Amino acid sequence: MFLSSVFEIGFLMGLLGSVHCIGMCGPLVMALPISQKNTFQKFTALSLYHVGKIGSYGILGLLFGLFGSQFPVFTFQRNISIVIGITMLLYVLYVFVLKPKHFHLGILGNYYNHIVKLLSRLFKTKSSISFLFIGLLNGLLPCGMIYLALTSSMATQNIFYGGMLMVFFGLGTMPALLMVAFGGQYMGFNFRKKLQNLLPVFILGMGVLLILRGLNLGIPYLSPIAGIGTQVISCHN
Repeated sequence: MFLSSVFEIGFLMGLLGSVHCIGMCGPLVMALPISQKNTFQKFTALSLYHVGKIGSYGILGLLFGLFGSQFPVFTFQRNISIVIGITMLLYVLYVFVLKPKHFHLGILGNYYNHIVKLLSRLFKTKSSISFLFIGLLNGLLPCGMIYLALTSSMATQNIFYGGMLMVFFGLGTMPALLMVAFGGQYMGFNFRKKLQNLLPVFILGMGVLLILRGLNLGIPYLSPIAGIGTQVISCHN
């Protein structure tokens, strides 16, 4: 089913993206003021943080899904797996092969600085609800993996599917970030660097798999024939 594919793609993209998150969002998660809290308080704080972050992703997914629905000339939904797979390959080519060095954030840089200032204020508050807003703002920080996921949300051409893809993307990032929150001090820089270096390989592999899956080549498990047959109904008087 198309819906289950959206869930799978979103979650797997988040799971792969969590490798990137360890390097980008990991320091922020490790800096969350939870060290003096007991286990229950830590769990509550981290839950609020992830609810906020996933909420941001979901809202962005809804907006991009809505935007994509305004372009019915494209048949992305029918070939969603192929479209997202190609998007991943292009992302790897641009970010990890071409490696643009003179990319200026411009207005985006001002936006980033504003988000960081708001985050710094929230980190100084002692209210538990602040973790929810930290998560909301964290989900709005510029990030290449989020852009990739949002492009996929737009490709669904559906506001609900776009939102759910991003929700499952957020769920996919949770395991790695929880590991960082509870044991980040044991993850050395070299270990995180190795994970970062493996990221393009993971994304490339997933992109190829998604393309093969969408091609319906009849290869068991790898590229099975989709059960989207058409039924011919004959009516006889």
